[in-house]
Amino acid sequence: MKKTKLSVAIKATLIGASIMLAPNAFAVDKELLDMLKANGSISQSQYDQLAAKEDKPTESSEMLKKMAWAEKIKIKGDLRVRNENRSTTNDISDKGRQRYRARVGIYADVTDNVQAGIRLASGDKEGPTSTNETLGDDFDKDEVWLDLAYINWSPVEGLDLTAGKFKQPWETISGGLVWDSDVNPEGLAASYEMKLGGATMIGTGGYLLLEDGGSSSSNDSNINFAQLAAKFKVLDAKTKVGASIYDYSDGSNPLNFGKGNDSDQYQLTELFGEMKFKPFKLYGQYVVNNDADGVNSGEDTAWLLGVGTKMGKWKASYDYRETDLNAVYGAFSDSDFADGYTDSKGSRFKLAYEIDKNFTVSTTYIAAEMGDLTSKGEGDVDTWQIDVKAKF
Repeated sequence: MKKTKLSVAIKATLIGASIMLAPNAFAVDKELLDMLKANGSISQSQYDQLAAKEDKPTESSEMLKKMAWAEKIKIKGDLRVRNENRSTTNDISDKGRQRYRARVGIYADVTDNVQAGIRLASGDKEGPTSTNETLGDDFDKDEVWLDLAYINWSPVEGLDLTAGKFKQPWETISGGLVWDSDVNPEGLAASYEMKLGGATMIGTGGYLLLEDGGSSSSNDSNINFAQLAAKFKVLDAKTKVGASIYDYSDGSNPLNFGKGNDSDQYQLTELFGEMKFKPFKLYGQYVVNNDADGVNSGEDTAWLLGVGTKMGKWKASYDYRETDLNAVYGAFSDSDFADGYTDSKGSRFKLAYEIDKNFTVSTTYIAAEMGDLTSKGEGDVDTWQIDVKAKF
């Protein structure tokens, strides 16, 4: 791995101090000796003396080798504190609550083409669409769960192979129509990126395990997926378009109904697009469940259209969506819109301000309408969130 100027400077400082304290005790590599001699930290006689010891391992050189792992490790995290109020006119309960989301991860460059990551997060283990923890339990200790655990290998340029519990490997746009942003799938995924003319083509596919049905893989509940996306420019507008297929297989364990659903069969075809022309962006999404069954098998489509802007430290967006009862699998779709229920439609408004780098305050208002096909009945579900976010 190529040495950075910073790492060389740090090593030079350590070794220079060591030489001053005990000039005969340490041996160093020639690159550092040349640097120390050039900046006057050591004399010619000291240079000659240390150069003669270059091939002899010493305490300091062994220590520096052991410290080299630190250059390959990154620690990143984020914390969000939220005030949320929800008012309804149907059987979904009204809520006023304060919540937080805490996540911290360790990410390592194992080799030049292998990375590994582990992340811990707050929240309810049983809820894949949320890492929020609600305050108000008499100061009890809160639980922490393993949110990511994966290995990524890039055997050739452009190809990524990932296994474990990982971030969503496919291209997405804003909205969460099919996938809530907090869902981290488990299984195997492959992605290949290549240039074709003036476009970047990205192909992604894989196998996601929902439930282990026993000794035979044919009994497992899983999702096979494939996506083809393209990124290019149209009149200086950064553009992204794509198509995806998510094929749910229930094996020997029928899928549990998601919020609102009464179908247990899902093969989702998704089309999406996004255009960014400063300071605005336009985005849209269309989904159809080809395998919807049951009494409401015809309730099988969903769509979303949105617009966003970024001006200085301000960001704002608006989107409108309509989601039929069985258009998407409700257990994984956006958990904030209509409390995660399908058979819903309405608007989402977002406004955010960057107080400082990595420190943001934002507010979101969701005005959703639910139909009469779910167990909660027809009615309005209005949600207002105020967030303070910090990244580190």
